[in-house]
Amino acid sequence: MEVTKSTFNTALPAIKKSIDNSTFLTIDCEFTGLTTGNEINAFDTQKQYYDKVRKGCKDFLVIQYGLCCFRYDKPNKCFKQQAYNFYIFPRAVPKYVSDQRFLCQVSSIDFLVSQGFDFNKLFRHGIPYLNSVQEKKYREALNETQKIRLQNSLGGASDHSNRVTAAKDTDKEFLKNISDQIKSFVDSSEEEFVLPRCNGFLRLLIYQLVREDFSNKVDIRTKCENRDRLLVITKFKSIKARKEELQKLMQEEEADLENAIGFTKVVKLIMESGKLIVGHNMVLDLLHTIDKFLTPLPDDYEEFKECTHCLFPKIVDTKFLSVSDPFSNLISSNVLEHLLETVSKSPFSVPVIDVEDDGCGYSLSDRKDHEAGYDAYITGVCFLSMWQYLGGEDTEDEGIFENFRLLEPYLNKLYLMRLQDLPYIHLGGEDPHPSRDHVFYLTFPKEWRSSDISQLFSPFGPVQIAWINESSAYIGLTKKQEAAVALSTLSQSDTYTITSYAKRQSILAGLPTIPKSPLIVRKKSSDGHMAKRRRISGKDMPFNRSIDPVVESLEVDDEVAKTNSEKKDNSETIPIIKVSRKRTISKTFEEDNSWE
Repeated sequence: MEVTKSTFNTALPAIKKSIDNSTFLTIDCEFTGLTTGNEINAFDTQKQYYDKVRKGCKDFLVIQYGLCCFRYDKPNKCFKQQAYNFYIFPRAVPKYVSDQRFLCQVSSIDFLVSQGFDFNKLFRHGIPYLNSVQEKKYREALNETQKIRLQNSLGGASDHSNRVTAAKDTDKEFLKNISDQIKSFVDSSEEEFVLPRCNGFLRLLIYQLVREDFSNKVDIRTKCENRDRLLVITKFKSIKARKEELQKLMQEEEADLENAIGFTKVVKLIMESGKLIVGHNMVLDLLHTIDKFLTPLPDDYEEFKECTHCLFPKIVDTKFLSVSDPFSNLISSNVLEHLLETVSKSPFSVPVIDVEDDGCGYSLSDRKDHEAGYDAYITGVCFLSMWQYLGGEDTEDEGIFENFRLLEPYLNKLYLMRLQDLPYIHLGGEDPHPSRDHVFYLTFPKEWRSSDISQLFSPFGPVQIAWINESSAYIGLTKKQEAAVALSTLSQSDTYTITSYAKRQSILAGLPTIPKSPLIVRKKSSDGHMAKRRRISGKDMPFNRSIDPVVESLEVDDEVAKTNSEKKDNSETIPIIKVSRKRTISKTFEEDNSWE
């Protein structure tokens, strides 16, 4: 069902009913853009990922919102669905809310045009919205305006401490002419008198003039005509009539406020329902939903997690679901259209899904890809197929959809695209933090290309290069066990610099780094106890390499210690650190592009 500004208020009760009766809800959004240039790096942390995506949420708009309500019909052992496709666009309310500005990304707009997106419908009939901060400012400003109007219209005491005086002769002359015109109007048979157009300062003087000299003779109000604000004078009415007019005006202003809140009401219904929310690759959808319609996204990452989990306590991201066990070996592509194709065939099966008897929805034959409502529906179809697969081979088991027990391992985990080894944000718990000891921060000349970096690291196996800019990148070793040797071997150069990932993150976070110190080695004695520590300098190490300050200690195994003791007295021992294979520094620039 398509919903625009003209049909929104009429459709809202049915939308509320669909949400309240649903088993779960699916959402999808279309945006004016996706990224502001802060590209996601494969070795970003979850916090860095959030900071970059949050920036895009501030700059771009949601212009279409899809919502599909799925209800499990237990007697008929099938699902019913009701889908909505909302066109949304903010409304200018300059008197109460700052005029919004937003960015458009050419590639995003071009893509939407190619999919038949109706921008005329968006700008003419888009449903407005306000988040909590904007709504609060609107209400406070409106209440203050109504308070002043009530005081002036019902003859309240004037605040002469804030009285404004005309200083220019032209302003004084203008005000005198207005006073004469009002006097003439009072003595005439006319019911309404529209004052000449003027600037804001002169309008203030006119209000002041009417309040002080004509409070029991005329009323004054503002009306808009072709984007101009005009002052209208009408004959004085009784206090009762004035109160009725003011009451009617306040009701109209409250209705305008409610219309400005608009689509936010739908999001609040979703939030208040406490229903399971399902999306596909839904980080952007979720962040925009919070920022545009509920509350501005917090700067602090942990506060964002807490806020999101409080607003939407049950979330499933089908993209995360598709890369997790038992689906990771069954699904080769989790692009939404490809995912639908995969889960529509064996070993998956899609349960029966019908449109609600008194509602509107989609079918798989509609093929309205990238229409937000249709994509929300497709997301729900994929989710149901995977949910049913979790129930095992007995697809007739009624208990599969009775509760969310099978979904618990996947709840509240948002999939993070492009990250190498941090697949998700865990809104309901601790984020995963896998070791990145095999990752280095490398700076190099701007002329370098990927082949130069690969050649530099070739003695240590293939690498993954995650470019930061034209002169720096994160380098991840495929052979993680080679990390310590690679760092110490390549640490001396005037052409490039190499730093451990941990040290680089400490610098970015403004934390103190570990001071460089001699490496401490413990040698095991024959009885298994640790012998006295001795310090070794970099010159004692193989290849005369420097020592990474992050490495605190190494244990020399019994076999090596025994070999050393046979060669020299223990006090003269020079420890030998075993490596995976012998190297010479001359091999550093040999090319090795194989992946293992």
